Amino acid sequence: MLELAHPLEATPQPSPLAGARSRRSLSSRQVAYRSGLSEQEIEWLEEGRLFRFPSQNAAILATVVYATALGIDRFEARRPAGLPITGGGFRVNARARLIVVGALTALLAALAVMIVAPNLHLTRTRTVEAPPNAGLVPPWKLNVTVENGAGDITWTRTLASRVGAMGYTIAHVGPADRFDYKSSTVFYGAGGRTVGVRLARQLAVTTEETPTPGLKANQLLVIAGPKTFAGSSR
Repeated sequence: MLELAHPLEATPQPSPLAGARSRRSLSSRQVAYRSGLSEQEIEWLEEGRLFRFPSQNAAILATVVYATALGIDRFEARRPAGLPITGGGFRVNARARLIVVGALTALLAALAVMIVAPNLHLTRTRTVEAPPNAGLVPPWKLNVTVENGAGDITWTRTLASRVGAMGYTIAHVGPADRFDYKSSTVFYGAGGRTVGVRLARQLAVTTEETPTPGLKANQLLVIAGPKTFAGSSR
C-alpha cells in the first residue's frame, strides 16, 4: 500500500484548496483554528490524500468544513474545476452551495488519485494521534437554535446556514427575547461549555453560559447580533 502511495506524494499537483488559502493570506494553523480541523487534516485535504481519513464520508465532511472556513463561493469553485463562470440572477441556498463545493473538491481529488494511480485501492487507515476535539460530542448530535437578537432576520438566517454547513443540527430559527444585543453570542447550558466554546470559535463570536435554565448539554443557543463578528470566544 505504502509503495503504491509514494509516487503520488513524489509528484505533487496544484491544490485548489491551498491556492484559495494563499489568496486569503492564511496559514494552515489559522485555517485549522477557524474550521476545528487539525493542521495535519488540512495538509491531507490540500494534498488530496483523502485515504488518510477514517472513511470517505469523513473526508467529504472535512472538505465541506474547510471550504466553509475559507468562504469559498461557487465562482471560485468553478474556475479550478474547468467549468464556465456564469452570471445572471440564479441563486442557490447558501448551505446547499457549500455542500456542492465541498463534494466537488472531494470528487476532483478522488479523480486525480485514480488518474495518477489507477490500480491503487484506497483503504481505511488509522493514525496514531487522535483527531482534534476527539472527546467532544460530534456537531450533528447537537441541536442549535439561532435567534434574531438585532432585528436583522436576513443576517440571522445567514448565520444559521453557516452553523448548519458545519454539520450542526438546526433546531429552530426565530426572534430573540429582544433586539438590542450588541454582539453575536453562543449560549450554553450545564455541561455544554466545551461544545459551546468550539462553535463560538468556529463562528469567531463570544460565548457565555445561559442566564436562564433550560438548555441541556446537547443544546446550544446562538443569538445573532449586528452583522459583525464580535471577537473571539471567552
